[in-house]
Amino acid sequence: MKRIKNFFKRDFSTNRIEYNVLQEMLKENANIILLDVRNILEFEESHLVGALNIPLGELEKKVELLIPNKGQTIIIYCNGGVKSKVASEMLIEMGYINVYELKGGLDAI
Repeated sequence: MKRIKNFFKRDFSTNRIEYNVLQEMLKENANIILLDVRNILEFEESHLVGALNIPLGELEKKVELLIPNKGQTIIIYCNGGVKSKVASEMLIEMGYINVYELKGGLDAI
């Protein structure tokens, strides 16, 4: 039942998920990549445990080297959701198919 409720909390227009849904997804699949697209200073200050940092300005040139599997589940986040939206659109254009955004970014946690 919980899974069904979480399913309906997804924003299908942009694949945005809420933090509690992210936590459930991580419990079910340890292979999910958390992608922080903030700059390195912001990342060093705080980030989600296990996150990979690729700043938005470096995403296009680095992502295929660091995440070669375009079917990999990737959850992108930033502070408020603006950079993650841009990053999500970039990855989808590059052929990544399981891309999600953390709704509201770290500010929503």
